[in-house]
Amino acid sequence: MAGPLEGVKIIDFTHWLAGPFGTMILCDLGAEVIHVERITATDSNRGDGPYVNGISSYRYSLERGKKSIQVDLKDPTGLQIVKDLINKADVVTENFSVGVMEKLGLGYEQFEGTNPGLIYASCSGYGQTGPRAQQGAFDVIAQGFSGLMSITGEPDGRPMRVGTSVGDTFGGTYMALGILSALYERDRSGKGQKIDVSMVESVIYNLENAIIRYSITGQIPQRIGTRHPLITPFQTFETANGYICIAGLRDWEAFCFILGLEELATDDRFNTGEKRTQNHGVLEPILTEALKKQTTQHWIEVLDGIAVSGPINNLEDMIEDPHIKARNSIVSLPVPGENEQQVKVSNTPVRLSRTPADVSKRAFVVGEHTKSILNEWLNYDDKTIIDLEEKGILKTSDNEFI
Repeated sequence: MAGPLEGVKIIDFTHWLAGPFGTMILCDLGAEVIHVERITATDSNRGDGPYVNGISSYRYSLERGKKSIQVDLKDPTGLQIVKDLINKADVVTENFSVGVMEKLGLGYEQFEGTNPGLIYASCSGYGQTGPRAQQGAFDVIAQGFSGLMSITGEPDGRPMRVGTSVGDTFGGTYMALGILSALYERDRSGKGQKIDVSMVESVIYNLENAIIRYSITGQIPQRIGTRHPLITPFQTFETANGYICIAGLRDWEAFCFILGLEELATDDRFNTGEKRTQNHGVLEPILTEALKKQTTQHWIEVLDGIAVSGPINNLEDMIEDPHIKARNSIVSLPVPGENEQQVKVSNTPVRLSRTPADVSKRAFVVGEHTKSILNEWLNYDDKTIIDLEEKGILKTSDNEFI
């Protein structure tokens, strides 16, 4: 069945991670995403490794299901081709430095008259306005500037980057959310609009209660490892064979008895959640020593119904877990080449009952869809395309294995 965004056409100028992650979300949901690639790009020079059949796995994971067109934007004819495509599109996405698209003649204002329903989304480090608008920002910059790194890590350690690029992925996710919101509103007004998403603000939006807690108490939140600032126990603990996460305690007395710490059940220092948090420095080592006496799986089983608990999986553990397999949370896609290979990517977490999302189509190779897009979108015949390619204005894929 078709995805919920079937018929939505997106011209995608994004690169690196934030923008492509956002358009990946929309592509998984059924949108037709046309990625505009530099005329000089090849599969081997446009992303980081490891490489599979000469294709960057970093790029592949973000481009599943998308299409690719190679056009020389420095050539007036190539630029006009892209303008013609935009005038037939629903959405444009870009994450260049502020002002780059305008210099190319591809800014939002360029199309307000010719495509008034166009939704134009920009994702940048600091946003399109403000004193830092012209400054670049990658994930680690966004995590640092937003304050996230200041509250991530052990108390006696350095500020720590979260283990995945949330500055980018949050930015891309909110870009996708903005586009979906604008598409919904366009159904009522018939009008498009410009969307401005900042990676830094996307991280700030996810600081949950840290901001309001600071505004109320005046105390600057600090790094506290894996524990929660307001709830105890709510953290990871070492076990006999690894680690366990314990959270969502339902019955303090039963918890103490199962751990063999009956005396704690009536200890005035720990008989409320607030007191346990106030005295976590005393409580934590006691719980740690008790939990180290049995395996992670033992504790998960005996704590069922008393606390919410779970293991600390590595990536292999997660991929091989029966629940992940049952939910089809990880899927395999083919990488074209002389010896076609399968690679694993994450499935979409958005499960729709009637118009399901789809992660079954492989990523493109550069220029793979140049010919078909110009045929279908602009009614170019094959001779015109060949002539343009011979002039170096556009490029069709020369990968013989697709």
